[in-house]
Amino acid sequence: MDAKLFDRLKMALATELSAEQCVELEEVVKRLAGRRLGEAAVARHTQEVAAARHCPRCGHHDVVKHGKDAAGHQRFRCRRGPDGGCGRSFNAMTGTPFARMRMPEKWGAYARLMEEHVSLDDVVASGIGISRHTAWRWRHRMLRAQAAIQPDQVAGVIEADETFFRTAYKGTRGWKRGAPPENRPPRYRGGPALDVGLSGEQVPVLTALDSAGGVIEEVLRSRAGIAAALNGRVAEGSVVCSDGLKAYVDVAKRHGSEHLCIAPPRKDWLAKAKGGKPRKKGRLGLGHVNAHHERLKTFINRELRGVSTRYLHHYLGWARAMRRPGFRPEQLIDEALRHCLPPDC
Repeated sequence: MDAKLFDRLKMALATELSAEQCVELEEVVKRLAGRRLGEAAVARHTQEVAAARHCPRCGHHDVVKHGKDAAGHQRFRCRRGPDGGCGRSFNAMTGTPFARMRMPEKWGAYARLMEEHVSLDDVVASGIGISRHTAWRWRHRMLRAQAAIQPDQVAGVIEADETFFRTAYKGTRGWKRGAPPENRPPRYRGGPALDVGLSGEQVPVLTALDSAGGVIEEVLRSRAGIAAALNGRVAEGSVVCSDGLKAYVDVAKRHGSEHLCIAPPRKDWLAKAKGGKPRKKGRLGLGHVNAHHERLKTFINRELRGVSTRYLHHYLGWARAMRRPGFRPEQLIDEALRHCLPPDC
């Protein structure tokens, strides 16, 4: 619609609509925006960029509007000056995971399919009009922001523990091309590890969960990275509940917190068959973090049928997003547009 015609329409709506017509118009706009989630998200973010006038490449604030691109998106230019400025042009998606991403009219339908945990093959079969490779790339562009959304700190009663996933190279063609990523034969999905117990074939995922629902999750190279992953992320005066691993004791001591070692119950088969005494109300343990790990493994290993270790942190972010109260699929788009990448990405 022409800009002048749109201004006249807004003036007419502001002066001539009745209250009942305003309510009806609001419902029409909501339905229209729901069908065009991606385009509406880009338009909202463009307004935010126009208000902030901040260059995503150099951080300079002398930014002006610079026409529109072939898709009709507003462009901006960072002006050179004595106090800085790179002189380059950009749009609202520059510096975000959605940079150079096309077809915003299909993002909303794709986000709704992600909410239902639809496989890539089923996304293609749904008829939204994208290829399997495009569906895979869009998935990780949306999940890149979710992987970064975590609380800065956990506080209060904190349950901390690790769970382990087998290393996976899902999608790789290394074994077929004669350059295997690991010196072992390829493993079918769900197959056991070659070594019994914990080994280099197991990837630890650290989880620190507090009583308010805050969750910190990190994929580690080994258990030796626990202290570094929790450095500065435990509030002073907290109570850290964990097993007897020394790393958690050191973390609690460094942050001025108390550490409580939760020892597993020692029961033989007969005692387990008889059942134990009911749990005392208020007693601290690792029940919440263990239940969290069970839900996580159900999501990763059963619903998604295993994921590549390279992208495991993305899927952890996906699981956290789905558990957030009031989560809506359009948040995958909005949060990806607001997620700033390093300038060299």
